[in-house]
Amino acid sequence: SGRDPVNSALTQDPDSSVTFHVTPSFQAQFFVTRTPAANRPAANRLTMAITELDVGGAERAFVQIAIGLQSRGWVVNVISLRDAGVLAEPLRQAGISVEALNCGGITDVRAIGRMTRELKESPPSVLLTFLNQANIVGRLAAKRAGVTAVVSGIRVADRRWIVRIPEVMTKQLVTRYVAVSRSVADVHCQLCGIEPDRIEVIYNGVDLPGIDGAGAIPRSELGCNQDDQLILCVGRLSEQKSPLSIIEAFDELRRLDPTGFSRRKLLFLGDGPLRPTLKKQISNRQLENHVHLLGWRSDVASVMKSATLLVLASKWEGLPNVILEAQAAGLPVVASAVDGCTELIDDGRTGRLFPMGDTRKLAHVLLELLESRDDSDNAAQQSLTRFANNARQFVSGFSWEKCVDQYDTMLRKLQSSHSHTSST
Repeated sequence: SGRDPVNSALTQDPDSSVTFHVTPSFQAQFFVTRTPAANRPAANRLTMAITELDVGGAERAFVQIAIGLQSRGWVVNVISLRDAGVLAEPLRQAGISVEALNCGGITDVRAIGRMTRELKESPPSVLLTFLNQANIVGRLAAKRAGVTAVVSGIRVADRRWIVRIPEVMTKQLVTRYVAVSRSVADVHCQLCGIEPDRIEVIYNGVDLPGIDGAGAIPRSELGCNQDDQLILCVGRLSEQKSPLSIIEAFDELRRLDPTGFSRRKLLFLGDGPLRPTLKKQISNRQLENHVHLLGWRSDVASVMKSATLLVLASKWEGLPNVILEAQAAGLPVVASAVDGCTELIDDGRTGRLFPMGDTRKLAHVLLELLESRDDSDNAAQQSLTRFANNARQFVSGFSWEKCVDQYDTMLRKLQSSHSHTSST
């Protein structure tokens, strides 16, 4: 009877919280404590976490989204599980703090404790994570730090067990999923047993004005002649991107058309763990005069405008930024028919698709598009021009403004619903 001390305390101080324990005589004892103001989530405070900030499609998209959300009124903090990486600089220039946890790969459990500490020191109203390791670490750290709104960004349709098992084990800690393409969303729901209404699709954008303003790089700077046919590959030299299959297809192209092969060059822009193996394959196949490993470059759009076509042979994908960028640059694309590639390329209209891993088919597609025929209709060049024009029209519907607006809307709805839940 009488006044309820717990409700009274909470009414007088809405920032209080209640804990209780049961005594040996089974009497409940309540303790009212006040959460320090500095450790309460602030409105519009967003922490974005990613595995690393080295150059890559997902990482560059992460930077675009972070800067865009900052400009829309979010107070953005960024956490990189590994080192800061080269992409930390544009974030810092935009006034976004970047904290590097300096952890290792997926087995480095120190990342959980270090991220927990960061989240407790600056509690966000929402945590948004990108890439598998950051997704898993972020969920566990958020649980420990008391962050209740957690959004996991699914960037690729990765079917490997080492990714799938921790995803399944921690899915109950996710408030909302956001996938980069419809195919990625469908695969992730199927593999992890996620209800479709828990995941939404937000497509990447592309910097159309920036690409329009880039000039073509002189081919001499790429070690090529003006009349060479340049096949361009852009991306990490890793198992996912399957660069070795491109070498195999290129060698098959030589067998199919030895005469025309003399003026064909294959250029790789990117780096990664398969670089030594790639160099060995180039040497073993005696392709040194035709294949160049150029490493990472900052002028990708300019190189695209000097190339003849782009090849992407990925084993799995999300929504490849490199395809969007090539389409914006007017560069025809040949890609493996996997995941988000099939959402960006209408085979025979905006580019060409081939079955993943089918190097003979890839070689024949390349021969079709690069065929050095003397016939007057010049069908190969006409096909390339048609693909480029159609793709350019298609890609005009993708922008970073649209992408960031969709993230902003989703995050504000999530923040509002969790603020209302916590207040009641």
